[in-house]
Amino acid sequence: MLKRWSSILLRLVLVVGISLGNVLGERKLLPVPASRVSPDAIGQSWPHVRLSGSGCDQFEECVPAARCTVQTSGSASLRPCITEFNTDGICCQRNGGPSRLQKRSYDYETVSQNAILEGHREYAATLKAINENRKFMTSKAESVVPFHHFLQSAHPDGDTEKGIYENIFAAKHFAELTNMTLDERQRGHFQARTKRCLKPVRCDHRCPYRSFDGTCNNLHPDRTSWGAAGHPFEKLLPPAYEDGVWAARTHSVTGRPLTSARTISASLLPDIDRPHPQLNLLTMQFGQFIAHDFTRSSSIKLGDKDIECCAEGGSHALQGDQRHFACLPIEVRPDDPFFSKFGIRCLNFVRLALAGDPECRLGYAKQLSKVTHFIDGSPIYGSNEELARSLRTFQKGQLRNSFPFGIEELPLNQDPGVCEPWAQVCFEAGDDRVNQVVSLVQVQVLFLREHNRVAGILSHVNPHWSDETVYQEARKIVIAELQRIVYNEYLPLVVGWNKAKQYGLLDEQDGYTEQYSSNIKPVVLSEVSGTAFRFGHSTVQGHFRIQHRHAPTETVPLHRTFNDPSRVLTPTSFDDYLFSLGAQPQQQVDPSITLGLTGFLFAGQNPFGSDLASLNIQRGRDHALRPYNDYRAWAGLPKIQSFDELGPAGAKLAQVYESPDDIDLFVGALVVESGSKNSLVGETFGHLISEQFARLKFGDRFYYKNGPNVNLGAFKPHQLEQIERVSLAGIICANVDRRFDFYQAPRAFFKSGLDNEPISCEKFHGLDLRAWKD
Repeated sequence: MLKRWSSILLRLVLVVGISLGNVLGERKLLPVPASRVSPDAIGQSWPHVRLSGSGCDQFEECVPAARCTVQTSGSASLRPCITEFNTDGICCQRNGGPSRLQKRSYDYETVSQNAILEGHREYAATLKAINENRKFMTSKAESVVPFHHFLQSAHPDGDTEKGIYENIFAAKHFAELTNMTLDERQRGHFQARTKRCLKPVRCDHRCPYRSFDGTCNNLHPDRTSWGAAGHPFEKLLPPAYEDGVWAARTHSVTGRPLTSARTISASLLPDIDRPHPQLNLLTMQFGQFIAHDFTRSSSIKLGDKDIECCAEGGSHALQGDQRHFACLPIEVRPDDPFFSKFGIRCLNFVRLALAGDPECRLGYAKQLSKVTHFIDGSPIYGSNEELARSLRTFQKGQLRNSFPFGIEELPLNQDPGVCEPWAQVCFEAGDDRVNQVVSLVQVQVLFLREHNRVAGILSHVNPHWSDETVYQEARKIVIAELQRIVYNEYLPLVVGWNKAKQYGLLDEQDGYTEQYSSNIKPVVLSEVSGTAFRFGHSTVQGHFRIQHRHAPTETVPLHRTFNDPSRVLTPTSFDDYLFSLGAQPQQQVDPSITLGLTGFLFAGQNPFGSDLASLNIQRGRDHALRPYNDYRAWAGLPKIQSFDELGPAGAKLAQVYESPDDIDLFVGALVVESGSKNSLVGETFGHLISEQFARLKFGDRFYYKNGPNVNLGAFKPHQLEQIERVSLAGIICANVDRRFDFYQAPRAFFKSGLDNEPISCEKFHGLDLRAWKD
């Protein structure tokens, strides 16, 4: 009884304290300038400004950012320093060092229990309200929907899914009960644990192959879920949640609402044709394929039904009890240059599903990743064992395929609703976005063919191998080929050779490397998934120019191929598309995006669709990414103090933003910065993307260059020599239908020219799979 009254008295004291704090104006949370966090939370000039000595405190060490395992938990200072190798780094707290969290004199166990109890009650109340009011559901939505079905999660444990939202509610209550400041909330300084979270899995340390779902890449007992499907995205900088927990960034530093994402898109990102002088459309399409390998988010749903945030016909946004709590609709102005013709005043936008916390701690919301975070060929093989098995024939290691016109294609998908109703064919792969655009289908076919080609040769070289051995060895080889191309052909073009070298992305050393560290967290950053890797949307052409072998060249509007891959149904389609993607230039990375994406996105047979640029801007706000200025500072660039500094670009930005500290990351990186002849993207995106892929490389135990000391399934030295000969051009030549008269440029991402003349595929020498003979 005494314990019970002590708990009640403690809570009463806390509530009174919070009330006094509010009266005194000490805890005004909304709106607060998102860019105003403590200096050590962001750092002023990493990674370019050097400090005297290492620049770190007694209990810190100076390491490359990718090696700071506590960076995204809010414990790292992000202050620049010099590592022992005389390279740029950040100050990272050593394991066992003193906590930086402010100590308070509360009974945290009691407060945590009370907060979790209140979170459960709020969850129950929300569930009741949802089932009483279903106006925001689509017409086919279920009449009563269990609350945990809001998530279309990679985790089958419904109790864990339900607990995710209970934890978010509990985190809000905990922050209020302990009078946490906004800065403390945004930096994750929640001193409370929960049992409703992701749990580590048991691993077989002797397994030579990577798992399908990404678990057990890191064998440390507490890190087995790092990089796995279902593991949340992480934040590079503290999130700008306006309540410190989950409220999206929707206000200016002045306190007024931010300008609508659609208004910004229409004003700053028009459709202007600027072909890239060197790079072809295959570069763009390979980029989308890679993006699907390491990032896949999912909007909150009601069961398997979509949530509607706009009234029928898009005439206005739903309000009040008609509006689902996950709605963040995009306002469209009545004078919009495109959508006003159709009476559209609202674009549907639903917030992303959330993930459980792998460390079982209360804290701010983290978005769910449905696919593995690694570069591991998941669009080919899937991100869970069930899907992977469904794609196999279980004969000689082969993947399922189809031959609708006598040439090898992906297996057919008969499920209704996957493709447009009028599509003559629909395909299945390891990623459910495969049918999004016809050129993506062809890149997926390329790697399906490569797997089956490699498996066929391996089963011939080693006829005694079982189906499972052939399949796993072929999968391992194809993933290695993919990693070889990503890190040595593709990324240097995106971020520039100098930056790729600075971050260790290039595989310059022959033979094994010893760069893997179990302390590196190979997790995708929200900044990259939600914004930086979306630079590729600027490179998309509004049409495909298909050069047919036996017919005139055909111009196909981009949006006419969305979710309708019917154009592959010709006997020469694969060769035609691969040749055409290599011949047609992609667009430059600049403040211009084709109308095929900003007006006709997934339009179907309607005269209009959605706007991908608006969705990108709104998605950054959903993720609560900090303003562009904060990432400039992180990347070593000076913050923009005035729009006048930027000339004409600044004048345009000033029309839609009240302050330079309001600029969205996606917009700022495209409008303010530009690439160069050596890199597709500017400095800020270049550093973000390099940082990301460094983590995915050095934190991947199965990276193809790692030796047997790290990976029991490592390639033998003579096998690794063969992998190091791989190029995308060679893979194309090995898999086209008419190899004897197909001509391919050696540098597959570059247009043909004097220094990149196409040569006969018969002159390409790829993998010699005899190196795998027992």
